[in-house]
Amino acid sequence: MSSFFRVFGYMGQVFGMITQNPMLLAPLVLNIALAVPLNIALSVAYYFVPYEYQQGFVGHVLLGLGIFALYFVDYFCAGLNTSLVADQVTTGTASIGTALSRTLRASIGITIFAAVTALFDLAIHVANQRRDWIGRMIVGFLRSIWTTATYVIMPSMLLENLGFFDALRRSKQLMENDPTQVGVGVVGLGIVTWLLSLLTVFVGGAAFTVLSPISPILAMLAAFFLVNVFWATSAYLKSNYYTCFYLWSRECERHHQASPALAPAPLKNVLGDLQAAPGWAG
Repeated sequence: MSSFFRVFGYMGQVFGMITQNPMLLAPLVLNIALAVPLNIALSVAYYFVPYEYQQGFVGHVLLGLGIFALYFVDYFCAGLNTSLVADQVTTGTASIGTALSRTLRASIGITIFAAVTALFDLAIHVANQRRDWIGRMIVGFLRSIWTTATYVIMPSMLLENLGFFDALRRSKQLMENDPTQVGVGVVGLGIVTWLLSLLTVFVGGAAFTVLSPISPILAMLAAFFLVNVFWATSAYLKSNYYTCFYLWSRECERHHQASPALAPAPLKNVLGDLQAAPGWAG
């Protein structure tokens, strides 16, 4: 079980990188700064749509566009983070200008990521309306696979300047030669995300209870802020981990050896007790 909790050590490494270069926090701050007002604006717009339209085509289109916009912000900031982390661990310096340039080049792929994830979320919303719990579970499972794939594919798209489908094939190639126990990383990140969600619910509930008697609007603003902080932080940690995973896999491929010694420092520092695999299938 200790393997699953290495992710907490990795989080310590992430914070260590931030102290070396505070610019690494820019994607997280930007995500929150954009998503909170966007979320509030979309919620207000949806509120003023008559109830009968909310349940029909117009409501679904408005909701879908809003979800797409939020995911585009989330994934665009993840792209910025991928570029910054890759430069920081490989060169010791990271520039927001370079990160922005790379991410803008990958905007078509990011749009595809956001559109597909929004469709999954919209399908879950429709299943909830119809009380189709089995359908909701199936779509929710597929959505979890897709969102994980998003963060796995992103580094190939950003750092190798590949189109969406080429990046998908490249990521599949690296995953087939997995030196990193990526399943352990996925489970570990799932544990962290779950704990963050519990913290968000607890703090958000407490804030809502305290602020509601003062101002219901202020209470809602606090709730929106905390939810977006949770989503932005989760995306930030995932993009950090999968960027380092990608860089490690690429080095293992190049050296034809699956060795922890080839991992970027944030991963290598928490994987020091793992033994090198005997070979590389690629």
